[in-house]
Amino acid sequence: METHKIVIVGAGFGGLRTALELAKRKVRLKAFEITLVDPRPEHLYTPLLYEVSSGDLELSSDACVGELQSGACVQIDAVRNIIKKRNIRFAQGSVATVDATEQNVVLSTGETIPYDDLVIAVGVESATYGIAGADRYALPMKTLKDAFAIRQRMFEFIRSYKDGKAKHLSILVVGGGASGTEFASETANFFHRMVDEETLLRWDYDISLVEAGPDILSMFPAPVRHCARERLHALGINVLAATKLKSVEANAVTLERADGTAVRHDADVIVWTAGVKPLDAVKGWNLPVDERGFIKVTPNFLVEGSKNVYAIGDCASFVHPKTKKRVPALAQAAVKEAAIVAENIARTLERKLPMSWTPPERWITVVPMGGAYAIADFGWFHLTGILGYLVRKVADLQYFISILPIDEAWRLWSSGAKVYRKND
Repeated sequence: METHKIVIVGAGFGGLRTALELAKRKVRLKAFEITLVDPRPEHLYTPLLYEVSSGDLELSSDACVGELQSGACVQIDAVRNIIKKRNIRFAQGSVATVDATEQNVVLSTGETIPYDDLVIAVGVESATYGIAGADRYALPMKTLKDAFAIRQRMFEFIRSYKDGKAKHLSILVVGGGASGTEFASETANFFHRMVDEETLLRWDYDISLVEAGPDILSMFPAPVRHCARERLHALGINVLAATKLKSVEANAVTLERADGTAVRHDADVIVWTAGVKPLDAVKGWNLPVDERGFIKVTPNFLVEGSKNVYAIGDCASFVHPKTKKRVPALAQAAVKEAAIVAENIARTLERKLPMSWTPPERWITVVPMGGAYAIADFGWFHLTGILGYLVRKVADLQYFISILPIDEAWRLWSSGAKVYRKND
């Protein structure tokens, strides 16, 4: 029997889970081979990026990079329940081109990988919308490298402050979504601890959160947004809603208020969490995309016009049939999409009709907001404070158990919890 070759581009939530789901269907797939492609050797649990960027800020990155990284990253080679499968391999590299005619994926290393089925799960990258100076002076928070760059900038201030060289730190977070709110809250909580320890004066720092829309956390219901605003106020964070960012300089930004007034705002550290866009590389793959550049897919995640190329996760433009909105960029959405793609690949080989997906209109989400405090939104009700925090910790552990043997999942989760709890 000829081997059926499946190539998965991207080892994030969608890509890694697709490989796992396909492995579960090995009896139905019969003779098959899976190649998982990613430029990085680790699987990053992005919901913990804010912890990495704000963790152990009093220590140099060299002193704690290992433990901060270990709590949020899974080395691909360490995922035993994938690597032990003889018909699954990992190829590290970036995709240069996708040749749909010859059914090949060509890596930047020169390696050519043939496929019978291709799954694209490459995610997205930060978008600065052409705002002057944003690409140069703002620090994005999308990758592990980004998180450590932000952390290093704040560590340098703390070191200079203790040496008597720096007098004041102004942090500006651009984007009032979940990522920006989480980072601002966790950072403020850390500085509160420094104030309590009398190593920092309260008036020697300020944190502002800028949101162009009328309110923060726009995808959440009003009660959740209200709780979040109260928590931010309690942490001393200045929320600037209905405020547009016009330009960015080395140590300042220009903002435009709702009434059209332009104001200059000093900012020593500018963290960018305002938006995302498709990877530039995807443009050269000759795939159908929507007006924003996201890959168009059918309800069963086939790329429009294709019979064997799928796209899932943040890079795909999957529109909810009722709300007519794109499915939100959530890890849980990518995981569910991966299961459907794996099932559809198996069904195609069995000559069965594929499955379609109708996503939920509401998702269970948790927003950590500094210390042992989080808001867990279940749609019909929400939990705040320590209860929301515990929901988040359980969700993290459940995810690690889903991709690792239980003992390794517990070790990863507990080591991360121990490190990140220092800020709590």
